[in-house]
Amino acid sequence: MITNPAIEAYLTQLAPERSPLLARLEAEAAAEGIPIIQLPAAQVLRLLLQLHKPSAILEIGTAIGYSAIWMAEAAPEATIVTIEMDEARIARARQNFAEAGVAERIELIHGDATAGLPDRYRFDCMFIDAAKGQYQTFLDRYLPHLEEGGLVICDNVLFRGLVPEPQAADKRLRPLVEKINRFNAGLAHRSELETTFLPVGDGMAVSIKKQRTS
Repeated sequence: MITNPAIEAYLTQLAPERSPLLARLEAEAAAEGIPIIQLPAAQVLRLLLQLHKPSAILEIGTAIGYSAIWMAEAAPEATIVTIEMDEARIARARQNFAEAGVAERIELIHGDATAGLPDRYRFDCMFIDAAKGQYQTFLDRYLPHLEEGGLVICDNVLFRGLVPEPQAADKRLRPLVEKINRFNAGLAHRSELETTFLPVGDGMAVSIKKQRTS
C-alpha cells in the first residue's frame, strides 16, 4: 500500500459493486496470497479502456484471470491475449473466463513472456503485470507489437512505496526495487512514449505510443 491506509479504505468503499465472480476472486487472492491488481488501480484500468476502446489487448501476467476479466468487461469489443507461466493458475483462469462468459475473446498462452510473440500479433493496448524485474524486457519485446496511439499500462511501478527510497528496502528486495526505479526512469524518457505515473494502487504508469512524424 502506497497511500494513507485511511484513504485506501475510503476509495475502496466508494468502488462500485463488482460481479460476484470478481468479488470471489478478490477473496481467493487475499486468502492465498495471489498477487492481483488492487481495486483502485483496477478501476483506473477500467476507465482507461472505456476511454481508449481498444480492439486488441495484450496482458503480461494472467494469474487467476482477475484483471483480464476486468478488461474484457471494460472493452467488450476487444480480444485479449494473456500470457502466464504457472500451470495451476492457468487452469483456474480458464475456468474463471468461462464463468465470466468471456473465454471466446481471450487467448491464454502458457509460456515465458520474456520469449516474445510472433510478428503477426498486433495490439492497441498492453497491460504489464508480471515479474517486476522483467518489466524492461517485456516493454522491449512487445512495444514493436503495439500500434501507434496504443496504450501501455504498467502496474506496481511504486512497489509498496519503496521505489522512491530504495535504501528503505531490505537486502532481499533492494535489487528488485532498484530495477523498477531504473525502469521508471527509462520509461519516463523513452522518446516514442508519452508517460505519466499515477500514485494509485501499488503505482501505475500509463503511456501512449506516439505517432511517427514524417
